[in-house]
Amino acid sequence: MRYISCMDTRQMRYFLAVAETLHFRRAAERLHMTQPPLSQQIAAFEAELGVPLFVRDRRSVALTEAGESLLADVRRILADMEAAERRAVDTGMGRTGRLRVGFIGPAIDGPLSPDLKRFGETHPGIALELSEKSTPELVELVRGKGLDAAVVRLSGTNPAGLERHVYHREAYVLAVPAAHRLARVRAIKAEMLDDEPLIMFPRVLNPLLYDQWAALLAGAGARLRVAQEVLTKHATVALVAAGFGVSPVPRSTADTGRRDVAFVPFAAKTPELRFHLITRSGPPGPALAAFLGQLLRTGHAKDA
Repeated sequence: MRYISCMDTRQMRYFLAVAETLHFRRAAERLHMTQPPLSQQIAAFEAELGVPLFVRDRRSVALTEAGESLLADVRRILADMEAAERRAVDTGMGRTGRLRVGFIGPAIDGPLSPDLKRFGETHPGIALELSEKSTPELVELVRGKGLDAAVVRLSGTNPAGLERHVYHREAYVLAVPAAHRLARVRAIKAEMLDDEPLIMFPRVLNPLLYDQWAALLAGAGARLRVAQEVLTKHATVALVAAGFGVSPVPRSTADTGRRDVAFVPFAAKTPELRFHLITRSGPPGPALAAFLGQLLRTGHAKDA
């Protein structure tokens, strides 16, 4: 018994046109060709298969049982091929795919959350897989291909084998209890924080940023007095409201809308909150290129 050794898409489309119209002239018009070559192609196709696909007479054309069986398969095969072509093009154009993005907790409180929402709306075919971890963990995951990109806080270093972009820059303000004397100050000077109980993050989390704050106070002759150490700015603001001290916090923290905390700008330049977006070195894939392109267009990010 001889089975089909080769059946190309051209043959399938010729057969489909005749099978759906059951009329050789109309099928030829649909295919933008003349009728004789189409009839010859169908006859050659039947000869190759070794079975008739159509019953023909001068007045009508009908499918044989073999033709009925082939019609269902040809429709499915052509539909699958068209879908595969669309998926390939969409993936190559960055319209579909999977993107694994990591972030540190503080980043999601800034512009990252609305940026992720916007990317999901403009690229619905790209599945986002999100992971919250520490900066060292995220660096290793990106380097080891466990993540495609990550938003981290780098301490003045450029991790080997990775590219970085400054994703977000933000100034600091001083969070103080609403009834505190500094709440009535127009702008905070570093010397005003002399021996003032401060709520700070542990130095181990970001030694560079911590030391920048210490140097700012020392340069103004102010003593650094850390009263409490906390990990998140939400906890920081809560402790400020409870009267445990004052704290430098990113300007966006003022959007919390708390009435029991005042957010006072600094009079001079202070250390800067900075998040980096890291990726592996080399050309990005289509999905990652689309992600980077959108974040760069938001105005948050620029090359470091």
